[in-house]
Amino acid sequence: MPIGSETIANKYNLGVSPATIRNEISRLEREGYVVRRHISGGSVPSDKGYRYYVEYLMQKVDISLDEQRMVSHLFHQVECDLSQWTRLAAALLARMVHNLALVTFPKAMYSSFGRVELVSLQESTALLILLLQETRLKHQLIAFDKAVTQEDLNAVSRELNDLLYGLAWSQILAYKGNLSPLAAEVKKTIVEIMSMEDERSYEEPYIEGLRNIVTQPEFSDSKEIIGIVNVLENKDALRTLLPEVPNWDGVHVVIGGENREDTMRGCSMVLTLYGIPGEMKGALGIIGPTRMEYSRAVSSVRYLSSIMSNLVGELHKGKQ
Repeated sequence: MPIGSETIANKYNLGVSPATIRNEISRLEREGYVVRRHISGGSVPSDKGYRYYVEYLMQKVDISLDEQRMVSHLFHQVECDLSQWTRLAAALLARMVHNLALVTFPKAMYSSFGRVELVSLQESTALLILLLQETRLKHQLIAFDKAVTQEDLNAVSRELNDLLYGLAWSQILAYKGNLSPLAAEVKKTIVEIMSMEDERSYEEPYIEGLRNIVTQPEFSDSKEIIGIVNVLENKDALRTLLPEVPNWDGVHVVIGGENREDTMRGCSMVLTLYGIPGEMKGALGIIGPTRMEYSRAVSSVRYLSSIMSNLVGELHKGKQ
């Protein structure tokens, strides 16, 4: 909201003259904490001003007991399914902060081999189906130098499943045991798939509350909102925003021009990690206009992160 000296003096009964407030606003403008979007308009906080507020002035806001009970009740209504928890966390976060929420499915830090199946498609082409122990399924076409039968492929699957179970890609790469030529070729493809999987920091985000952001007055310009929607729909572009999240170091706030994507520089993000440090992690957070209610956003993100971390931890213990 634009800052007007008379409005401030009257609304807050500060006991100071409008002239004094005008001088203070002028100082803040010179130092870059507030800006005027239009010559005839009032002043609004700049990215620098919001950053100062977040770092030094923001008060801690606790989630109300009623909201905590509501969140706990809803999570207990869904099955013990990470995908269900992820969707629910995004929906709840969007509703709590009235902005866009994103939550990624938790991802193991390092993949482990579960089993492989090979299905013949053509004379020298097969579909490789790789199941990782983290219940992720990967598939890729593989072309051989010679014709292979389904019996040949079944034999290779049995050979590799017996030898590689539970190994990380680096261990599979270092394996020096005797393998049949076909198995060695398939092993190479398995290493490529698993190493690429481990290079990705996060799974594809689940997004909720797009309507909340497109109806904000800051985004009334159709070109601006189209650019934001394009980033949100481009999962690879969206994943470039997530490395902003520090490693298990609280809630991270990215304000306006601090965003890597030019089209997102009218937005702020509040992001954090959840999961089990060193073993499994996901990211969750919100995206909204720079004038968002940061204290409410930070407390909501922190609270949902703790809920998700506890759920992932309990599920992980149950599988051990």
